[in-house]
Amino acid sequence: MVKKNILLLLFSLLIATTSQGQKLKRYDDLLLFKEAKSKQPIIIINDSLVYKGKQLIPFKHTEYPDKISEYIPFGIGTKTYLVHKGCGPVLEFRNDSIVRIDHSFLQKNQYKSAPFSYGNEMYLFGGYGLFTYKNIITKYDLNSGEWNQIQTIGKSKPEGRTHAFTYRNGNNLFVFGGYTGDDEDVLISKPVEAKLWKLHLPTMSWTNVGQYNPTILSDFTKNIQIKNKLYLIDAYIIEIDFTNKIAKKYQFKNYELIKQHYVVGDTIHGIFSTTENKYYFKKTTITDLKGKYIETVPFFVEDNTTFNNYLIIGFIGILFLGLVVIGYKKRIISFQKPFKGIVYDSNKDQFLYNRKPIQHFEENEKKLLYFLMDSIDEFVSLNQINELFENPAQPQTTSAVIKRREQAINGLLNKVSKLTGIPENQLQLEQKNLEDKRLKDLLLLPKLLKKV
Repeated sequence: MVKKNILLLLFSLLIATTSQGQKLKRYDDLLLFKEAKSKQPIIIINDSLVYKGKQLIPFKHTEYPDKISEYIPFGIGTKTYLVHKGCGPVLEFRNDSIVRIDHSFLQKNQYKSAPFSYGNEMYLFGGYGLFTYKNIITKYDLNSGEWNQIQTIGKSKPEGRTHAFTYRNGNNLFVFGGYTGDDEDVLISKPVEAKLWKLHLPTMSWTNVGQYNPTILSDFTKNIQIKNKLYLIDAYIIEIDFTNKIAKKYQFKNYELIKQHYVVGDTIHGIFSTTENKYYFKKTTITDLKGKYIETVPFFVEDNTTFNNYLIIGFIGILFLGLVVIGYKKRIISFQKPFKGIVYDSNKDQFLYNRKPIQHFEENEKKLLYFLMDSIDEFVSLNQINELFENPAQPQTTSAVIKRREQAINGLLNKVSKLTGIPENQLQLEQKNLEDKRLKDLLLLPKLLKKV
């Protein structure tokens, strides 16, 4: 009776607000969890004593394999389940009793796996059993009472491992750390590759997020998620901020080792230990546990391989397209003869030959060129050309107009012939007017005019 009263007093400290609980003699087998329905803490000691809050209740149960301390608590809705650490047996804490509900068996295949829940269902990732490290995900089927392996997808998947750390952010479960087999010595294990993995829970799709900093980890560290931060607690307190990709390191105010725990809001309800011979119960906050700040280090660097690959492919594509365009232009240019005519630069109002201004055209020759630039490589009637040299303010005879026209045409053809080396008789083409066969049309400087 005295022993029971002492335990009742000590366990009541778990729900008290004091920062330090009373120490008590060590018990070999303890299981602590929050009952989902009543929200009260439950502690089971040595498969014999059960405390619900401050009350000692009878230990009523159906048969179950192994010790109760070998089970992992799950709160699903208003129900509390206990899953064996090796996968297989599933118990329910129902009406202050433990009832076995599965139709499975003690598989001993996923020891030290990472438990998580999603969509009111229970899952285990990884673990060790039958001489192999697992990277599988198994799910308990509440209807059939059996465990099934879940199909996952992804270009790559994490190594099989034990002791993995997990962090939940909405529909994503982040996984890192742990130990895997060593092919060179099957009797020992080795740290997994320092890769941060993301499991998208709705699609069960794995993605390699990047490389994490393995120096922040230590052997078998306890990991506790409090809201959007993950805390690794061992010799130091490591606060991981996934949003900013950093990790902060703190000392303890007073060193304490968390044996078992659950979190409500910001509060940690836990079984603590300062030595191998003393356990005690209390509730506390991470702020109360933190001591002196030590340093901030990067936590992980995102894997930009896919982005870089797309960037490289895009760059090569643009480069290839540029080379094709340049080659195409060169090919076109190679089939084009250099333009050996007169170019009119409309912006500068200049006539050019070989990109150099032509200075020696007379005014009437320029007048004729302006007219031809609007009718490049077209036949024009002599009457149209005559109109260029008429002066309404000073009426003149037709012969005078024709004389000025001929002087302008002959002067222009002579100078263009000297510039281009083309004979004058090739610079003027003639044909009969289509409407009046008595009249003559001219095409001056064929294929020798260009306007830019």
